Amino acid sequence: MYLTAHRLQRIKGEKVDVGINAFLHRHEAHDLPEDTRFDEEGIIEQITQQNLGKLIAESIDLVPGGNSGISFVDIVGGESLDRERIREFLDQMESDIEGMYHPITKSAPDIAVKFAIPLGLPGNEVREYKALTERAMRLFESPEPPKWRTETPWIEICRNISDCQEVFSVEPETVEKLKQIHGASWVSARLSLEHHTKWNIELIHGDLINHIAPILTDLTLEQIAAQGGLILRDQLQNKKIKWPELKEI
Repeated sequence: MYLTAHRLQRIKGEKVDVGINAFLHRHEAHDLPEDTRFDEEGIIEQITQQNLGKLIAESIDLVPGGNSGISFVDIVGGESLDRERIREFLDQMESDIEGMYHPITKSAPDIAVKFAIPLGLPGNEVREYKALTERAMRLFESPEPPKWRTETPWIEICRNISDCQEVFSVEPETVEKLKQIHGASWVSARLSLEHHTKWNIELIHGDLINHIAPILTDLTLEQIAAQGGLILRDQLQNKKIKWPELKEI
């Protein structure tokens, strides 16, 4: 199991939005060895960076994509962990938080927790720890199904091919969701390329969608991938291609 909560901020011009996003991942039997001990050195990083498990629940204040982190708490453990054990362990760790000057980790054979907060927030360590852990536990106890990071991409780009050019645009439903990321005033671009220009670009730079998608969505490829990728809809041939797999669906 991997349970996490992050305090994030998004800066758009003079506007700064702050919120907490929490995620609950579960591991299948084959994901982690049965004898995994969560007091082993590096186990938190191993799970959070290499073996997240399957996302089954999330609680979102700021739509994923384009946010920067302020603080976080990571909780990892076996699938048999119950809420009483997690809360007991979090309460024990709280006494270690006040006055901390670097990320702090506490572990036991069945559970490990890591908490980090910037040095620029002195005196708020315990308050922030409580805010993040309470949000994480609320999600653990009342899981909310994922709405953004799903296996089915929600970003859809339309390609319209004519005799002389290709026109790329973002589908209206995707535009509305992107406005939740970029702000209500955000306007989607349209991109037109003559056929020979497209061929020359792909000859030098590879698959064109890698360059078009960030322009049209105002998201990096990494941020797009975090949303499950995207779908390229070919209006003329009436088919859909999923990126980054580049397979027809």
